Amino acid sequence: TRIVWPSTICNNNRNFDDSPGERSSQYAAESSCRLRFGPHVNWIGAFDLDEYVVPIGKYKGIKPLLDQLEHEGKKIISFGSWRAWPRKNLITPPVPIKDRRICGLNADCFKLQVPENQTFLQTYNCDRQRGQKKEKMPAEKQLYRPDHVLQHFVHYSTVTQLTVMNRTETIAAGYPWSTRIHEDPLSRFGNELTEGTMLHTKAIATQDTAGWMHTCRVGGHGMCRIGNPYPPGAEEQGKTADEEGWTYNCYINQKIEDHWVPLLEKSMGLRPKEETIEEES
Repeated sequence: TRIVWPSTICNNNRNFDDSPGERSSQYAAESSCRLRFGPHVNWIGAFDLDEYVVPIGKYKGIKPLLDQLEHEGKKIISFGSWRAWPRKNLITPPVPIKDRRICGLNADCFKLQVPENQTFLQTYNCDRQRGQKKEKMPAEKQLYRPDHVLQHFVHYSTVTQLTVMNRTETIAAGYPWSTRIHEDPLSRFGNELTEGTMLHTKAIATQDTAGWMHTCRVGGHGMCRIGNPYPPGAEEQGKTADEEGWTYNCYINQKIEDHWVPLLEKSMGLRPKEETIEEES
């Protein structure tokens, strides 16, 4: 159910703008969600619409993973964030824009679009890191128990049942006391190889495609934001580009490609309903 939040104070303007970045509406909406729905649920997830939490390994749904966390006594699980790239062969063929006012550079850019019959989940299934992320943006997203997390702030559980304890209470509960900021001992990151990962399908702005015909090819300089996935075995063989000179720069997650994409396409009517796909909630 999508609930429209009435306040609209939410922007990403830079600090030097006349109206700098201000997201008080987002913070209020999240706090309202936890306060209103927290007493009625065991877990709450705080994710953007372009962030897909994907069960991996033996897990075919989120609930079994949450059951495992309950068994461990964990109250918070985090998923590292790192933007994925849209795959070149799945986007709408680029139409060059030759306007520096739009592109920001003296180079062609284009308005990136995903075809209506194509899902963002598959199009952006091209992560820049293979397997467990070694680098993460300082902006993880979380599933948390609202009876333990007393205040959640977009990416972090800022106040929990443990952080409100004083020194005596903390030691009595069996936890080490520290005056420094530290992670809640009842939290952990998910294992991206065996439990779950987060695919961040953040859209690529038009100006960020400027010069892509150069940056995405062998010998190009700058960051290429258009994905060209490594084929199986290519990296091990030392191959860095395809036969046309397009550089490989991301990796397909096969569990997403082979299991979750077909399920999503089926639910959206993009696949025949009689097609059998193993499902689990």
